Amino acid sequence: MKHIAQPQISDEEISLVTQTIRSKGFVEGKNAKEFEKEFAEFVGAKYAICTTNGTAALHLAFEGLNIPPAAEVITSAFTFIASANAICFGGGIPIFADIDPDTFNISPDNIEALITPKTKCIAPIHIFGLPSDMKAISDIAEDNELLVIEDACQAHGGRIDGKHAGTFGDVGCFSFYATKNMITGEGGMVVTDNEELAARIRSLKNHGRGPTGGYYHHQIAYNFRLADPLAAIGLIQLRKLPKMLKKRQKNAEAIRSTIKELESLKVQKIPPGTTHGHYVCAAVLENPEITVDTVINKLKSMNIASRRIYSVPCHQQPTYLKGIKNWRWSKYVNYPDYSQISLPITERISRSHFEVPIHPGVTPDEIGIIQDALLNIFS
Repeated sequence: MKHIAQPQISDEEISLVTQTIRSKGFVEGKNAKEFEKEFAEFVGAKYAICTTNGTAALHLAFEGLNIPPAAEVITSAFTFIASANAICFGGGIPIFADIDPDTFNISPDNIEALITPKTKCIAPIHIFGLPSDMKAISDIAEDNELLVIEDACQAHGGRIDGKHAGTFGDVGCFSFYATKNMITGEGGMVVTDNEELAARIRSLKNHGRGPTGGYYHHQIAYNFRLADPLAAIGLIQLRKLPKMLKKRQKNAEAIRSTIKELESLKVQKIPPGTTHGHYVCAAVLENPEITVDTVINKLKSMNIASRRIYSVPCHQQPTYLKGIKNWRWSKYVNYPDYSQISLPITERISRSHFEVPIHPGVTPDEIGIIQDALLNIFS
């Protein structure tokens, strides 16, 4: 249990990657096309466009929806920094909302309070694999004529009343980084039900080419294509995903049951009708008599991997406290002074949470060891 995450790679992935390389299929090709088709079916979207990583997926979403420079995008600071940075790539302004103290996801009430005439988009993040309150967020977006870009990079398998995370808004973005519920090593996917938007994003990721390809280019664009050997990994991983999700759920439910027994700890609340993707199982420490660092060190001394995954929220990162002043768009866009932003719940959860392993490679015996360790530390 030395590792928080452990890619579940078998001979199936190795075989298809080997076949792909032997057939000289290095660039995006038939594996990628099949991967897109099957991923769209899995999440229930009409269109899926694979790309180089989750950050690129977010970049393409903001670009595809024409979010203009100086537009405000309301999002969460309790996440990996790529979620906020993708807003900045085209000159957008991240406006950080506080999170719900129970779900750790963006607070719909806080979103409403931050809407201004400059607001163009809401970008909820489904943190740790738990879908945000998309019913409330969709209603807010509709009432205020705002776009919605879902950061579902952690939410493979997350659903609300059976509808998959990433399919509620205008666009959903997924990551297949090596720690995720399913992987390609590096890779991402954009999903949408909008045919015109899908075509634009497909062109944006491929040097502005049209459907016929070739050397005719129709817009300023990028090269965010996914190499076919990586798509081969993703294709097999996707087919194995339901089984891997069941293992994650079983492991997470066991750990969550132990956490709920301990007065010093709080676990992420799963609202009724919501299916957690269980990317991360994190507890929040509510006992001031022991520090998170002490807990993490005790777990590590028992050979149990642990960490605070987002110990510094985005608005307190050097990128936004100082680095934003040197960002090329800062000459044209008036970014807020992020040092003056207070997000008390985000900051408290960032300081006080810790993660333990629940990936499919963790055995039932090892789950028992983690449970006993938590009971021992907090009894």
